[in-house]
Amino acid sequence: MSALSISRSVQGSAYRRASFIEAAAVRLGSGLVAWAESRRARPEEAMRQLEAAALRRDELNVLRADMLGAAHSGLPPRR
Repeated sequence: MSALSISRSVQGSAYRRASFIEAAAVRLGSGLVAWAESRRARPEEAMRQLEAAALRRDELNVLRADMLGAAHSGLPPRR
């Protein structure tokens, strides 16, 4: 048998590969940490920026709908 064991680590070494359950637990834990960080209180400036971005998106959607409506109405474009 070679110096590598089934877990692909050197025999006698302190390192061993994580099992499937351990890897899943790490993924679950990191997901929970990310979720908790996203729920933290956000600074007031960041909230204002998010609200302004949402408002701009809504305004652009209205303008886009108006342009598509005018393009399909048969009327000449206004400038």
